[in-house]
Order: sequence, then structure tokens, then C-alpha cells
Amino acid sequence: MKVSMDDLYLFVLTVRHGGISAAAKAYSLQRSKVSRRLQELEKALGSQLLIRTTRHIELTENGRLLYEQVNQPLTMANQAVNLLENRQKELQGVLRIAVPAALITSSMFAELIDKYAVRFPNVLLEIQHCQESIDLKRDNIDLQLLPNTLKVINEDYVQQTLLPFPCCLVASPDYIATHGAPKDLANLMDHRILVSRYNSTALADGLTIRLCSDDLRLIHHMAKSAHGIALLPTILVREAVTAGELVNVLSGERFPEIKLTLIYPSREYLPEKTRAMIQLLRDTFTNDSVTL
Repeated sequence: MKVSMDDLYLFVLTVRHGGISAAAKAYSLQRSKVSRRLQELEKALGSQLLIRTTRHIELTENGRLLYEQVNQPLTMANQAVNLLENRQKELQGVLRIAVPAALITSSMFAELIDKYAVRFPNVLLEIQHCQESIDLKRDNIDLQLLPNTLKVINEDYVQQTLLPFPCCLVASPDYIATHGAPKDLANLMDHRILVSRYNSTALADGLTIRLCSDDLRLIHHMAKSAHGIALLPTILVREAVTAGELVNVLSGERFPEIKLTLIYPSREYLPEKTRAMIQLLRDTFTNDSVTL
């Protein structure tokens, strides 16, 4: 018969507390359950371990031998379990996050990291620049943010869609003055286009792509510098449009949204430092008043 580790632990507790009743009370267990499990342990070992009397228990020779052999290892194992449980609760250690260039250069993400660092000063943040889905467990990464256009390589990971970013076409007044404004999507063939690889498939094939970059800030700058017509998230160009630095092009057209996907290995056994970051990401990227 196989020996249960739980039964061994109950045996150790019983010896430590000097009796079945005391051990049961200390660990909020029924006395009858402890007694039954000890009997099963003796049966599995084929040896009597305890001499039960009315007031207390005594160890048999075999019981003393067993206690001496298992007491210290079980104590160390219990301490290890407690250590891991406490680490799960503590807001300290290293938190590793993988994000694309489009986000890592944004003011919104910088403000989010600043908030987290202020709230949890004992957590060391490691931010990695990553453009593709990675195996989080193998690469020892806690969280990843990716545009939803990119496939997650491990479908078992938790995936949560955050704030969607509607996109629009914009150009500088100088570019429009020089090249004219397109009347419809077909007219885009006559213009230089600035896109990110996350939304490049939203436009027709055969366009003259002047710039394709993962860095939305660079595309934004090139558009303001009259290098072409850019397809960008609306919230990124809102201030520039209001200031007259950019103008909307083909404003009646609708383009696919860029959505951010938050990815992490499991909902279970999440350390508190990770839970805190997930909640902050949700709070930040579900508020449509924020700007990149």
C-alpha cells in the first residue's frame, strides 16, 4: 500500500503536539479524521507507530525511528511551501514585461510605468522591446502586450483585449498643398503612404509605401514633415489635427482598429506584483480619453 505524505505529516504533527486531540485542535481538524489517517499510515507501513493511552500517546521504537527520519525533511518542505506562498503575495522581486516599439515609446505607457514604480518601489521592472509573440514561460516573461493582428504562439495563455484604437488617414497641410487631397481610396495610388506593419493590410495592394515602421511616433513625425499620408490611431493624431499640424484625409472611410492584447501564462498562481500590473494595464487601456 502506498504511503500518503499527508498521513506522514499528520503523524509528525501528532508527535509534536503530544496527542491526537491537540494536533487536531491546532490545525482545525476532526479528531476522528486524524485518528483514522494515522491508522491507515500504520497499515500502509505494516507497523505500529503509536501507543495510545487515555491522556497521551507514546512512540513505539518504529514510531521513534520514523519520526527522526521524516520530521526535519517535512519541516523544511513546509517552510518551502510557506516561502512560495508568501512570495506570491509580496510586492517585490522582478516583473518582466514584453511590449512592441509602438507602445514602448508612448507617453501613455511611460506614465503607466511611472505609476507602478511609485506604488510598488520594491519591484524591479524589466521592459523588453519585442515585436512578436514569445513563449512567456520559456523566456521567463510575466506579461506581454501585442497588437491583435499578431498571432499568439501559445493558445493556452490567457489573452485579454484592451483598448481598441480606431485608425484614420492624415497628412500635413504642406503635403496636401503640394500633392492635393485624394478624393477616394483609389486616389491613394497617386500618393506616398506611411503605415505601421500592424495596419498595413488595411489598405489596398499596390500603394506606394514610403515608410513602414513599428514605431508609430516615427510615422507621426514623418506625416507632420510632409513625407506622405499616414494611417495612424486616431488618439495619436488628435492633438496634431486640433493644432492644424495634420488634417484628416478621406474622413468618411472606416479602417480596422488596432487592438492591444494582454497575454500572460495563467490566471492561477499569479504573484501580487503581476496582478497589480494587470489591473493597472486594464485601468489605463480601457480609458478612451488617454493619448499615446
